[in-house]
Amino acid sequence: MNPNDWDECFLLHQRSYGETSVIADVFTKSFGKISIIARGAKKPKSKFFGYLSPFCKLKITCSGRSELKTLTNIDRDFSLSTDNFSKTSYSLLYINELLSKLLPKNAIHEELFDLYEQFLEKVKHDDLELSLRSFELDMLEMLGYGIDFESDIDNDDPIRKESQYRFISERGFRKSDQGELSGKEIFDIRDRNLDQVPRGSLKRITKEAILLCLDGRELASRDIFRRLTQ
Repeated sequence: MNPNDWDECFLLHQRSYGETSVIADVFTKSFGKISIIARGAKKPKSKFFGYLSPFCKLKITCSGRSELKTLTNIDRDFSLSTDNFSKTSYSLLYINELLSKLLPKNAIHEELFDLYEQFLEKVKHDDLELSLRSFELDMLEMLGYGIDFESDIDNDDPIRKESQYRFISERGFRKSDQGELSGKEIFDIRDRNLDQVPRGSLKRITKEAILLCLDGRELASRDIFRRLTQ
């Protein structure tokens, strides 16, 4: 990374380092997920103070040859406020944690970066739950964990619109008279016509697919939101 080249990024996670500094994981457009140290960022007089904020696009320059880069400059649009936490904000925290856990370090994912930026804009106006499900499905596909919406897992026959199917975790769809989804609804998921699909079934499918990708790792944001809504 050239220390003079600005790169766009989004903050995924940050933690304190010593009394005054911060280590952050950021999703950059040019380099994927990287870790940076913002020295002195907790000091009010620091040029980094108040800039490392989630859910808005940042511009940064970094230096260093090690895996942990040193933040040298940062800029952001302060007209985009993220201080008012709501159900939407906690959902965004969930997506940030997913990206933080699933993105490999230093692997470029420009298409996913653009998808995330579009998602942050969509949730301001569109149906939050369906926007979340659509992002989860697209993210899984872009990271190589996509679901097969074309074939029955038992015999590789094409999925048929008029038949019923069950989703089998880690495998895909199996024809079943007691299935919760029709073939047409499976194709609606494939084509992202999510308003045509039962929301409970859709959520179960994405949840099970994501749990498989996490390989047993827990999501703190999901637990926090569950406790807040009880």
